[in-house]
Amino acid sequence: MRKVAIGRIIGLAFVVICSGAALWCARDALQSNASYHRALTARPMEVVIDLSQPGVTTVPFHQTYSSSHGEELYLDTDLDRESLREPEDLFQDFTGNIAIRDSNGNETISADINDETIHTRNGQIMLASFLPFRRGEYSATIRIDSGASNFAGTKQIIYARYQLCGLEQFPALISGAFAIGAGCIAFFGAASVLPGLVKYGLWHDQSAQDATSNRESNIPTADNESF
Repeated sequence: MRKVAIGRIIGLAFVVICSGAALWCARDALQSNASYHRALTARPMEVVIDLSQPGVTTVPFHQTYSSSHGEELYLDTDLDRESLREPEDLFQDFTGNIAIRDSNGNETISADINDETIHTRNGQIMLASFLPFRRGEYSATIRIDSGASNFAGTKQIIYARYQLCGLEQFPALISGAFAIGAGCIAFFGAASVLPGLVKYGLWHDQSAQDATSNRESNIPTADNESF
């Protein structure tokens, strides 16, 4: 009667589980890394607007990343570089606000825009900053209470960017390390299990065991010796 090789089956299941874990972690690492690099250049919101006049503008806000330290609102304008060096002078007496709402109209983020929040960062004018929030489709309402007359007759684009420093890649690194570890365990486990599995399948080599048992039964013992 054939007997199932329990140890071989357990070893095979262990290899399959480790292989699956390695593939899952590798997929997660690749997706996290790709998402991070997309976020480096992503603009979840971008709109052409006139900052010189009071008014209200509402545009879609596509939140595709939520692991950043924060999010920032920038201004792109065709004013000359010399004028942009002192943004506080450009935005003198300017006041405004940005409010981000979900699809149900609930306010998620609200940030003021004024001479205290506006400054230059990496050669660009940053209007405001706010905390990250859950991914999804939102709407952003930009309200200008008091405009900046210095921008009259110029083109202005307001856009949002994710504030990233590189630590956002840490989850991808962890997943990658787990993928390598699980993959190595699966490889060495397969090297131990597969030879016996290929040769004997999921059953014990009963013929070899029977031959061994027969040889042991033919060995004379002291009780069976005749004098």
